[in-house]
Amino acid sequence: MLEHERQDHTMTLPDGRTLGWAQYGAGGGQPLLYFHGGVSSRLDIEFASSHCQEKNIRLIAPDRPGIGISSPQPKRSLLDWTNDVEHLLNHLNIESLPLLGWSLAGPYVWACAYKLPQRFTKISTVGGASPILPPVKVEQLGLLADRMLLSCPPALESVLAASLDASGKLPAPTMKWILENELSDNDKAIVQELSLKDATDFIFESTRQGGMGVVDDYRAVAQDWGFELSKIKGDVTLWHGEEDRLCPLLMTQYLKERMPQATVNIVPKRGHFLLHRMLDEVLSPLFS
Repeated sequence: MLEHERQDHTMTLPDGRTLGWAQYGAGGGQPLLYFHGGVSSRLDIEFASSHCQEKNIRLIAPDRPGIGISSPQPKRSLLDWTNDVEHLLNHLNIESLPLLGWSLAGPYVWACAYKLPQRFTKISTVGGASPILPPVKVEQLGLLADRMLLSCPPALESVLAASLDASGKLPAPTMKWILENELSDNDKAIVQELSLKDATDFIFESTRQGGMGVVDDYRAVAQDWGFELSKIKGDVTLWHGEEDRLCPLLMTQYLKERMPQATVNIVPKRGHFLLHRMLDEVLSPLFS
């Protein structure tokens, strides 16, 4: 196996659960912690592996509970995730490192920035989600799955989980077609260039254990976060594609109002998948 190829790892947490993660890039390189998007998994950043090898970056991408190779943690909160992250960093003997999150990972990034500020040197999100609070409305999200998951009443969670489990068994061409047709033209062009495997594996992996892990992942975001964004300090950068149809630009504006120290980079002619076109531009400042 080449060093930059994905290496999957697991550890046992103090409560007996398993936490799984992928490592990409240079095994002995500068560490970077990455959080995956929604209805996604540790595999959604696999495209960055060769770049990370070239730049001497060791990218660590954990699956959140109930997703991929991490054990479920029913009814978890955003702040619960910070405990898992702290155990992971301690296990890896990493005192501090940069943190990057994409899409639905945004809230999980901010929970860690709030609870574990000493562990992160710099923090960036790309198309990161904000709380679903006025002026942000769930109806403004471009992906049907996101709208359903963030507004699902508790009585229907098991039904939605079963639906997600079923969608995880769709043929890859069908899944890729569904994804393409919910994207802006810019994002659609990026996904069309991807192989069937690269365009769908990260989605299928999210429901490897069934759909409830994904339901839990969104429930934690939909409920009260348990902390105030204004309490987050440090070096924060918010990246957002101007043509992002999945997470509206309004979300980044909401975050900036509550984290005035944050640097905001609004990128013209880019959408939700801007990392595929601007990987070096996003990663390099995290190590400068």
